[in-house]
Amino acid sequence: MKVATFLGGELHVLANESSGHEAVLALPLSRLLVKMIRVPAGEDPVAVATPVLKSLSPYPDDSLAVSCETVSESSVGQSVIAAAFPESSADDIAEALDAAKLNVVRIDALAIGALRGLWSEIKTDDGARRLVILKSSDGLALIVLDGDQPVSIRAIADDSDLKRETWLSLLEAEDFNGPKELVETIERELDLDSALRGNLERAEESGTLDALPESWREVLAEARFKTKLTRNLIVAGSLWLLVMAVLFGVPVVYGFMTDHVKGLSKAHAKQYKAVAEKKAKTELVRKYSDHARGALEIMKAVSDRLPAGVTLFDWRFTRDGGVTVRGETDEKDEAYQLKDSLAEMGTEAQEDGSRGEPVFKVVDLGSVNFQGGRHKFEITCEYEEPEQ
Repeated sequence: MKVATFLGGELHVLANESSGHEAVLALPLSRLLVKMIRVPAGEDPVAVATPVLKSLSPYPDDSLAVSCETVSESSVGQSVIAAAFPESSADDIAEALDAAKLNVVRIDALAIGALRGLWSEIKTDDGARRLVILKSSDGLALIVLDGDQPVSIRAIADDSDLKRETWLSLLEAEDFNGPKELVETIERELDLDSALRGNLERAEESGTLDALPESWREVLAEARFKTKLTRNLIVAGSLWLLVMAVLFGVPVVYGFMTDHVKGLSKAHAKQYKAVAEKKAKTELVRKYSDHARGALEIMKAVSDRLPAGVTLFDWRFTRDGGVTVRGETDEKDEAYQLKDSLAEMGTEAQEDGSRGEPVFKVVDLGSVNFQGGRHKFEITCEYEEPEQ
C-alpha cells in the first residue's frame, strides 16, 4: 500500500516498495473538518458528529461522509475524533491524484500520523495537559493532549494568529475535559516521511479515521472492478490463445476476437463517461438553482401559513424529500386549516391569471389526538408522489 499527502499545493508520495495504484491519502488539518466530540452511551457516534461537522463546513450543501475514531470510552459514553472531507474543496487534490494515477482507499489526518512519530518524545503517563504545535507549509496544527488523550484539535493558516488560536485551543480543551494547568508546549517542524509512515501504520489498524467521501468510494470500487476485469480478460485471452494455437494454430482468430472485445469496451467506456458527466452536470445545476426548496425558504413559507393557535414543536426537513412537522393546537380545525394551506402552497394566481404548481405533491395529515388539553398532530409534506 502506498501513502501520499497533498501539502503546499503538491502531491507527495512516501518512497517505499509498494506497487500498484492504491494509496492512503493523509491530508493536513486545513483540508479536513476535525472536531473532538463526546458521545453519550448508547448513541451512534456518526449520528452525533455529523450535524456538528456540517455546521463547521463552508460547503453546507455537501453530503459529508463522517468518520469517528474512539480515543476513550467509559460507562457514560465515549470520546471520539470526528473527521470529514468536503468534496467541494477537492478539485486540486483530485487532479493531482489523477496525474499520479493513484486511487485513494482511505483518507486520514496527517497531523495524527505525525503525532504517532512524536509519541516517544511526549510524556503521557502523568495525565497532564500539553500543547503540541506542528508546523508545515500548509500552516500549523494545534493538538492539546491530556496524558495520551487528545482533547482539542485545531488548524491555523500561519503563526500570526498563534497566540489567539492557542488560547482558543486551551479553552476548547477545558470545555471538553475540564480545567487543567498547561505543563508543556512542544513545537516541531513536520517530518513528512515520519508522519506518512505513521499514517500507513494507522491504515493497517481497525477503528482509525477514514474520511473517504462516498463518491470517492464508488470511484475506487469502479477502478477495482476494471482492474479485476482486465486481469480476468488477460487470463481468459491467454487461455483462449493457447487453445486456438493447440487446436487450429491460427493466432489471427485470437487477434480478431481481442480487438472486438476492446472495441466494445472502449465504446461502453465512452458512453458511460458521457452519461455520467451529463448526469452530474444536470444534478449540480438542479441542486444549486432550486432555491425554492431551501430549508430557510420552506421554514418561512410554513411559518407564514401557521394559524394563530398552532404551535410547532418538531421540524424535520430534507432537501430532496420534503418536510414533516409536529405541533399542537386548541382547535382541531386549525390542524386541518394548516394542512390545506400547505397543500395549496405555490398555487397562488400568476400575473397572467394562471396558477402555479403546488410545492408539495403530497400533504398528509396523520391522526389528530387530544392529549393534555390540546390537539396534537403530524403533517408530512413530500415534493414527489411515491412510486407505485
